[in-house]
Amino acid sequence: MRPARLITRLFPAFMLVTLLALGGALLYAEHAVRVFHEQQSARELEAELQLLRDDTQARLGDAVALQQYLVGAGRRADARYTLIAPDGRVLADSQEEPARMENHADRPEVQQARAGQMPARATRFSATRLETLLYTAMLVGTNGDARPVLRAARPIKGLNASLRSLELHMAAVALLIFALAALASYGLARSIARPLQALRVTAEQYAAGDLARRPPLSDIEEVAALAEAMKTMARQLDDRIQTLSRERAESEAVLASMIEGVLAVNNAEAVIRLNRAAAALLGATPAQAAGRDLREVVRHPVLQEFVLAALASDQPSERDLVLYAPDERHVAAHGTALRDAAGAHIGAVVVLNDVTRIRRLENVQREFVANVSHELKTPITAIQGFVETLLGGDDHRPEDVRRFLEIVSRHTERLNSIIEDLLSLARIEQEESGSLEREDADLGAIAASAAQLCRARASSKDIVIENRCAAPMPARVNTRLIEQALVNLLDNAVKFSPPGRLIAIAGAPEGGGWKLSVRDQGCGIAAEHLPRLFERFYRVDKARSRQSGGTGLGLAIVKHIVQAHGGTVGVESQVGAGSVFSISLPAAAGR
Repeated sequence: MRPARLITRLFPAFMLVTLLALGGALLYAEHAVRVFHEQQSARELEAELQLLRDDTQARLGDAVALQQYLVGAGRRADARYTLIAPDGRVLADSQEEPARMENHADRPEVQQARAGQMPARATRFSATRLETLLYTAMLVGTNGDARPVLRAARPIKGLNASLRSLELHMAAVALLIFALAALASYGLARSIARPLQALRVTAEQYAAGDLARRPPLSDIEEVAALAEAMKTMARQLDDRIQTLSRERAESEAVLASMIEGVLAVNNAEAVIRLNRAAAALLGATPAQAAGRDLREVVRHPVLQEFVLAALASDQPSERDLVLYAPDERHVAAHGTALRDAAGAHIGAVVVLNDVTRIRRLENVQREFVANVSHELKTPITAIQGFVETLLGGDDHRPEDVRRFLEIVSRHTERLNSIIEDLLSLARIEQEESGSLEREDADLGAIAASAAQLCRARASSKDIVIENRCAAPMPARVNTRLIEQALVNLLDNAVKFSPPGRLIAIAGAPEGGGWKLSVRDQGCGIAAEHLPRLFERFYRVDKARSRQSGGTGLGLAIVKHIVQAHGGTVGVESQVGAGSVFSISLPAAAGR
């Protein structure tokens, strides 16, 4: 239920008190006036009875004269007079026939008069007159218990009419007093509620963060003390909030700057904190993750198990994990218990280190060592075998010796090519990690030079190399490396294209930079080989590649040259329809 306002409590309370006071005063005044009027009327009737008693006593023996006397007296005084015998019979009445009236011995005023109680009075409803009457009575004569009772009665309706007029005047005065009291009460309630309302507004502004506002002054001691307490509270809160905000900002800055992901959960398995690095690893949003259940934020069952294990254990734990969403990541997870300042266990914190690049480098290193060993082992084994054959005896025919030496020479050249390509890769990687020397050049001219270098070999297979880079293509690049990359692409196109085909090299603007492409009409490459085509020593057809004299490093060299310029390489191919190898150089490396 909504609480009531202070003024709606004070004002009705004041009005109720005023109404009760006025109502009580009116009731008391009305009762006092009524009693006064009744007593006054009763005294008047008693005085009338005093005047009638002697005349009535003189006529006690004559019933007719007595009846006529009471009728005349009642008409003159506008009252009813009744003479009642000791046994209760009505001897005479100014308004009724005595014989038709019932016995009056049980009437209270009659009994009071016979008992000697003065004044003898009563107010009741008269069954004879069918109205309420005021009665007074007294004894007549001196004959002891045989004395009759003379009673006087007057209708009370006249008294009520007088009282009603007086009550109307009193009600009007009371209404005026009530209206004035209402105005005064409303003003008093407002004077009490207004400073409290101002304090409420100030408190709401404190809650909204505006702690610089000061509560208004008040001439009410209690309200002034409350305002001073609020001012002190606001000052202390401002100091604490600034301290907490500064510490929170520092904490947030540290967490946001960390390259390691940090995930903190409480004992109820709800996320307390998630920094940006962890959000990127888990594909979540830090602001949306706070307060949510761990299973809603972390979609990786293995990581969930690790976090739950960290929650259940007081000892630090470590584990290598593989996360597959939003993409595959190798993560080294370190978990430990989270405790508050008192040392109570309140949750767990998990630090996630993205070691994907390290694991990939380790895999590449292992594959590279295996591939180099394999590539070097073949020519070395061949050279060793033929050398041992030559050293094994003196009866070799000259033509066999020459053939063996030619084979040794070819394998030696292959070894030299592999070593040269490896050295080229090493140099390119060094330049890629450092500052690459560049000069202003025309990519079209570089493409023409690369095509000229490869035309001799292409002519031997009746292959035409067409340069379609007609327009000037200004760029700031390392001319030697870009030329080497294009030569490698053209050389591969010549190797794997059937005789009599066309190879085209073209250039076009792309995104503020340039895109160079080499298109051939060779046998094409199956789609499953395309993602790994630029890896070192990767071959689609290993036997055919070795027969053509390739080292398996040409496309890897192209990739590293382009990456050193901040660009990308790509390939599109379809089996039986040829291939298109492309080099994209960004704007920073282009115009």
